[in-house]
Amino acid sequence: MKLVVVLALLLGLAVALESTGLEAPNCPNEYRTSLGKPSQHRAKAALKQVPADLIDPDVQRRRESFKAMQRLRSQAQASDFYECTNPSQVPSIADCDVVVEQVLSTSDELVVTANSCLTFSYNTCQAFFCSLCETLITTTDFIGNELDTTEALCLQNGQAGTIVGEDAPQWDAGFTYEGQPLPTYDVC
Repeated sequence: MKLVVVLALLLGLAVALESTGLEAPNCPNEYRTSLGKPSQHRAKAALKQVPADLIDPDVQRRRESFKAMQRLRSQAQASDFYECTNPSQVPSIADCDVVVEQVLSTSDELVVTANSCLTFSYNTCQAFFCSLCETLITTTDFIGNELDTTEALCLQNGQAGTIVGEDAPQWDAGFTYEGQPLPTYDVC
């Protein structure tokens, strides 16, 4: 009997260790996820309004949306802003495409604590999603779509960039070169 319990425990532990959370089953070896903190303070005045054609809550481009994503998406209509920057090193569009595909392929619902970030890295690209003021619930679908928008607004023009949601719960998402500090904005 004890042997059966020990085997069941070991099997459960092995299954738990195989479950990597945000990493998709067929992700590249170089793809990593981690937790971080925003540390590079940026001026809110530098933000520009996201073009309306890039915010469409009725378009579900890749997957079915969760209720949390829909709530965040409706807030995005009210006040999503973005900033593109010209750092000395810009992430590769191809590397960032891998990150976006991996984020979207997980289809997870996530809780992000206040003033913390999720980071997704592949080669030169570091993508991030940060909760700026309070704990929030979101989905990888929402994060992936915001990263896609940041790619269209900034990366396609050879720049790094960030999208900021100013309405509660405040958040930011975007791309930096691997290992660079994560931006934060005073929107609380």
